[in-house]
Amino acid sequence: MKGIDIYSGTIITDWNAIKADGVEVVYIKATEGLTYVNPLMDSHYRNAKDVGLKVGFYHFARRNDPTREYNHFINTISKYHQDLRPVLDYEESNPDFNFIKIFMNQNESLLFYSNHNIADRSSISKNRIWIAEPNTRPSNTNGYAGIQYSWNGRVNGIQGNADINIFSRNILMNNENSSNQLTVNENNRVKIIQMQLNKVLKKGLDVDGSNGSKTSAAIKEFQGAMGLLQDGIWGPMTVQAIEEIYARPTVGINYFSYIYATRYIQWRAGGTVDGIFGNETKSNVEKWQKNHGLVVDGIVGAETWKKLLD
Repeated sequence: MKGIDIYSGTIITDWNAIKADGVEVVYIKATEGLTYVNPLMDSHYRNAKDVGLKVGFYHFARRNDPTREYNHFINTISKYHQDLRPVLDYEESNPDFNFIKIFMNQNESLLFYSNHNIADRSSISKNRIWIAEPNTRPSNTNGYAGIQYSWNGRVNGIQGNADINIFSRNILMNNENSSNQLTVNENNRVKIIQMQLNKVLKKGLDVDGSNGSKTSAAIKEFQGAMGLLQDGIWGPMTVQAIEEIYARPTVGINYFSYIYATRYIQWRAGGTVDGIFGNETKSNVEKWQKNHGLVVDGIVGAETWKKLLD
């Protein structure tokens, strides 16, 4: 299958022309690191689906906690129906193979994109690897999930250079078995939610992928702390709240106001939970820092976040 991979800098002029040029699948950059989300992801997805292309997403890795990067990626793409298996794009010049192992072990559906220098040393099976082999023109994938054979190709409907690939059917989500796909995706999604609730609420939920009464009650508790509708549904606003907390922004009286992060700090440190970091919150944070052996400055920075979450 001929495919392309795109990001926010890809200039699309005509999606119908892309399909007419023989493209069957498109991988869209969704996220990067811990906080970045492609601002064109939604329009790319809708436009590609509208012309009948198969669509999937990839995450561009940075040197952060692999579980947090994975959670950011999966939370972001969970609202979309995905035809293609999700991908970790790893291009660090000095590879951290432990990062790769932890990230890839989160989900057996994940594929791995990189060059030979990294992929061949990763111990990942060949049929899960999308390999970069520019300036080649393969007639098949040679056992790989995919081969990216051009970084400066030409595709009708794309202005300028295009990344062009040949893919095997191994990239398809559960071989296009849609009923099976929903079960796998939902189970993994609930496991991620349970892990996140355990981290922020210290709940000790069983990470079993079952959205039972305890998980629903924990979601409602978290939503209540965030000032959201307590419906027990892990929707966009709840995801936004957890991602803001996971981003660990520096919070204090003289810093930018992060409402959800502040509400979480207030919920943990005590006092009024209103999302406004004022003198009362500063005083409560100072007490919390003192009780936990931290520098007492009333500012929630890296060390205070580490104690709050880890």
